[in-house]
Formats: sequence, structure tokens, C-alpha cells
Amino acid sequence: MSFTADIRAFVKKSNGNVQLAVRQTVVLVAQGLIMTTPVDTGRARANWVFGAGRADVSFEWNRYDPGGNSALAKIAAQATAQYQPIMYVTNSLPYIGRLETGYSKQAPAGMVMVTLADIQRRLDAYVRGLA
Repeated sequence: MSFTADIRAFVKKSNGNVQLAVRQTVVLVAQGLIMTTPVDTGRARANWVFGAGRADVSFEWNRYDPGGNSALAKIAAQATAQYQPIMYVTNSLPYIGRLETGYSKQAPAGMVMVTLADIQRRLDAYVRGLA
């Protein structure tokens, strides 16, 4: 299936609720980004943030979330509460670009490209789970 077909199938299985489908897609993307982010202190995982209608370019040096659960829960809650036609998941730490381009041996292929390459499979699995 294509990404577009997956979203259409997801919307159909969500009883036509486009907002639910888009929010869940945001959560799946955030989950992929957070969980593929390499961990030293957990700062990089903690600084994945949600933006509704515009990208959030903030970051906090003293935010840590080695397991990524808090960051994901926050993004999921915000995506539900702040639905917009365009939503973002961003990380503005000054060194996030280096991590994306293979600086860490934990994630030599980065996080964004890996997540984008895998989102089709994740959506397929999610849609199958709704059946």
C-alpha cells in the first residue's frame, strides 16, 4: 500500500475521522523519531516536541528522558488537544543535525530518515490492527 492509501484506509477504519487518523500518524512518527534517537543522557530524546500549525523551535538543555516515554506522551496529548491541519514534530538541539547524519554509532543512519523509511510499515501494521 502507499502512504496515501494507508491514510485513506485508516480514515475509513476510523469512521471517517480524519483528525483521529492524522493525530495517530503524528504519534507514530514521533514514536519512531524518539525511539531511534541515540541515548547518552536522554537530552536528545526529551527535546522532540510538537507544534500545531507551526514548528516549535524551542529546546531545553536541562530536559532528560532516556526512555523517551515522557516526550512521546506529551506529544500524543498535544496532538490530541491541539489539532491543526499541519502538525510538526521537531528537535532544535544544536547537535541534532550531527546525530541525524551519523555522528552516533547508536544511530549511524540517523532518526528522521529511518523513521520516514519505516512509516509505511508502521501505518500498515496500525491499520491492520484496527481490523
